[in-house]
Amino acid sequence: MMIMKTCSMKALSVVLAFVMLLSVFAGCSASSEPSVISFSSDEEIVADIHTDMQESYLKRAYAQTGSANGKKEKSRPLPVRFCWEADDTGNYLLRISENKDMSDADVYPVETNEIEIYNLKIAQTYYWTVTQNGRESEIKTFSTCAAAPRNLYVDGITNVRDLGGWETENGPRTNQNLIFRCGRLNESSAEKPVIEITENGKEVMLYEFGIKTEIDLRKTDTGEVGGITESPLGSSVQYISCPMEWEGDTFNGNKEQILKVFSVLADKKNYPVIFHCNIGTDRTGMIAYLVNALLGVSDDDLHRDYLFSNFGSIGGKRRVSGLEESVYYKSVAAAKGDTLSERAYNCLVDFGVPAEQLDAIRNIMLSD
Repeated sequence: MMIMKTCSMKALSVVLAFVMLLSVFAGCSASSEPSVISFSSDEEIVADIHTDMQESYLKRAYAQTGSANGKKEKSRPLPVRFCWEADDTGNYLLRISENKDMSDADVYPVETNEIEIYNLKIAQTYYWTVTQNGRESEIKTFSTCAAAPRNLYVDGITNVRDLGGWETENGPRTNQNLIFRCGRLNESSAEKPVIEITENGKEVMLYEFGIKTEIDLRKTDTGEVGGITESPLGSSVQYISCPMEWEGDTFNGNKEQILKVFSVLADKKNYPVIFHCNIGTDRTGMIAYLVNALLGVSDDDLHRDYLFSNFGSIGGKRRVSGLEESVYYKSVAAAKGDTLSERAYNCLVDFGVPAEQLDAIRNIMLSD
């Protein structure tokens, strides 16, 4: 189930005599307004999820993040807007599926004729219908933009995105909805737990993403974890503490914790997984880099993902030197192999990660 939010459309004229007509907004161009999915024609409709600023960054050299400086919340995506009119009002069911036969559809009860849907996958074809009083529209289709990252909206958390969705050196994209990176869910260094993720945010994590495991990279000996002993998402989520140092050589200095993270990611029973440190940049960025380099994501895209954190409310700007001067980046670059994924694989094996764990992660994140 995905988060939904009612919206208002002042200038949209639509007709439904139970065959729905919606005005069109299509394309993958930058926009400050949500894309509107249309029943009005059979043309291909492509919905964007990125804001103007995010889209501009994704089209430029990765080091040019513009006014994204880590001081304001700008990491959230755009929703996709659905609007319609009918001959009577209320009690609609919007169904959205990845399958042409509408199987395994997400269902949204809607009391008005408008709804905004966040957190759709990128580069995905969807099928959808609207039902009212037992009458269902024909099945229509739309697609989402292909540009990664798949940044996400989880209320109460900043800097949230899917580790999946990136193209790889061998062609296929990494699988989505399996590993998520984000900022903290509760206040760090508080004497007593102060949960920052809202109830709506918890619903997204639990029911939309289906999170089973939370890996917390914050330190415990300094109280950085903020007094929690279980996941802020509740006891149904496995909480795994892997306290990492965030200064100095975060690669060799956190060897035991990194090995633990990879052992968790190698077990499919733990999925879907979220991992985070305090603001989701340095320690989180290291794990994200190592995993996606292993999977065959390009060096340019790994840079772009690292710097995308500047759209979050992280307290200050991260620069490309933070990645390129890190020991983990240099260690991968110096490892044997003709491709980045081969170098990452060999680097991690030399580091102590069992090859069978790396193979398992590749299988989980790259399999059909």
